[in-house]
Amino acid sequence: MGLSFGVDWYPEQWDRSRWESDADRMRAFGVRTVRMMEFAWALVEPEPGRYDFSLFDEAIRVLADRGISVILGTPTATLPAWLALDPSGVLQTHPSGRVRDFGARREGCWNAPAYREASRRLVRAIAERYGKRPEVEGFQIDNELGHEGSDRCVCPHCAREWRAWLARRHGDVKALNEAWGTVFWGRTVSDFSQVPVPRIQPATRHNPALLLDYDRFLSDTATAFADEQVGILRAASDPGKWITTNLFPVPFSLSLDMEDVTGGMDFASWDNYPVWGEDEAPLPYFFQSFLMTYVRGLKEDKAFTVMEQMSGIQAHVCLGHLPPERQVALWTAQAVARGAERIVYFRWRTAAFAQEQLCYGLLDTDDRETERMRVLGDNLVRAREAFSDFASEPVESPACLVYSKDDARLLREQYLSLGLYHRANDWMQAGLDAELAKWFAPFVAFNVNADVKSVRSVDLDRYKLVSLPLYQMADPEFVERLAAWVDRGGVLVLSYRSGARDLSNRNVSEPLPGLFRALAGVRVPRFEALGKTKARLRVGNLPIPAGGEVWADILEPETARPVAVWSDRRKFYRGAPCVTVNTLGRGKVWYVGTSPDPAATFLLYRRILKSAGIDPRFAGTGVEIVDRRKADGSEVSVVLNHTPRRRRILGRALEPWGWTVVPKRG
Repeated sequence: MGLSFGVDWYPEQWDRSRWESDADRMRAFGVRTVRMMEFAWALVEPEPGRYDFSLFDEAIRVLADRGISVILGTPTATLPAWLALDPSGVLQTHPSGRVRDFGARREGCWNAPAYREASRRLVRAIAERYGKRPEVEGFQIDNELGHEGSDRCVCPHCAREWRAWLARRHGDVKALNEAWGTVFWGRTVSDFSQVPVPRIQPATRHNPALLLDYDRFLSDTATAFADEQVGILRAASDPGKWITTNLFPVPFSLSLDMEDVTGGMDFASWDNYPVWGEDEAPLPYFFQSFLMTYVRGLKEDKAFTVMEQMSGIQAHVCLGHLPPERQVALWTAQAVARGAERIVYFRWRTAAFAQEQLCYGLLDTDDRETERMRVLGDNLVRAREAFSDFASEPVESPACLVYSKDDARLLREQYLSLGLYHRANDWMQAGLDAELAKWFAPFVAFNVNADVKSVRSVDLDRYKLVSLPLYQMADPEFVERLAAWVDRGGVLVLSYRSGARDLSNRNVSEPLPGLFRALAGVRVPRFEALGKTKARLRVGNLPIPAGGEVWADILEPETARPVAVWSDRRKFYRGAPCVTVNTLGRGKVWYVGTSPDPAATFLLYRRILKSAGIDPRFAGTGVEIVDRRKADGSEVSVVLNHTPRRRRILGRALEPWGWTVVPKRG
């Protein structure tokens, strides 16, 4: 496909007299596709069963006349008033007990029969009208499934389906009691109807095993909701029509497993907002790289789409940091470098009214060309020429960060250390997202291509090095696969808490790190949570200040060799190892019993990468290099300068926030 650019446009929000001018200017800007209709349910079905697509028919015609294709969203994220008032109840109940009101968004419960049936009818009408239209490029399912806390509902519909789900999963109540350990505190049930939905409690929380199962139930519900729409669209559409859905930061704070949610779709999409609302600075560039690599990893060897690429400053209520236009343009280049083949800018024009008045687009409401539009337009022309030869090609990587979704769910609720707790807002606990990004950061800092894959989907034999942070609920079969892979020459990096639980979330009965003890060659008899503090450590004999954060394992090597020790005079365990390496067959297992700070990360990963036969290529703080292979087989490096200073990198001078593409060296 090459590289495609588009915009999010809402014709229903603007007078009809503007449409031709908008379409002409889009075409001149370089737009070849437009996303629309994802919030238009009330417009296209003003009353039950009566559909009116005339507005969008006309908007599609105006765009098609100028050679611009359309991405249609199924507008099931915002309910029409007539459905919200359905007497059977369709509105979500938050775990706090509050019922979501009509008037915001994402208020519908996926388990409400009236909502599900109305959604099916709507999507069927869309599929029948547009599934074979050549102007329609593809479909976006819903909008940001699970966003703003909508992944969690405890309404009566959910309670009913939850208990049915438990019966299917566990078979009988005895098995549930055993799996959850309900003998503790006398929480035993004699019938599935006695199992509560996990509302927020005044003090002590629900059983972690119950919370984990409820997250799995909610994820299965969302997946079924998405799969219904996918099936309806596929049945009525031409084979060339693709289907996706747009995901959003931060994915590990959610109950939903996006690998399941996107399973029936053609590729995953991402909404890329490195800075939002009252943020005082953008997310670190390595965090953005981690998030987009995660999205790419949901589908094997497939490029992803950025369905909403930030163009102007964004907020719903309170604004914050304004990034320079060149930095916003750099985020486009970073997305393509990390595997995007389609960039859709949000939005064409700033909304004149309602909740997104502070979401600034390429144009403001005065319709005059903005500096951001000029800079992004110039960048678009340059990016299309520089990236089109590899944008749709797979990203090849020698390393991979592997995650467990169940551990992510568990750690959101039972976060172990204040260092793993970050309450970004009322509905987002993003501590694990930040920690996993930190474990991905060495690959970005040393400019090593790396993937992000789940425990269940990773193909170990594709990689020289695998990083497996915070894998508590260890699967014996996966541990066996890892052992065989290490024996063949793979290099494995384990973290603190590895192997601490079994698949039922029970503390293991053998010394930590449980199933990993023989692989790691260490025992972990003692540990402490460091919270928001730091403890000093020393890597080898290097007199370079370094530290560990979040957690402190006090290691007792068995067959492993110490690589770093605690050196903090305030700690009674000063002198004890905190990082070890163990040789197993032709490979190695590194055990990192803390969350290394930047200095420790730099010192450790130079060794770790070299032990895997991977050349660490540190080019300076704020420099990111991603290697890509073109369709003709030649290789290039995308070089990104994430700093406000001029830099000289790989023989090229880069402006502040600049980027270039050069032939790969070596």
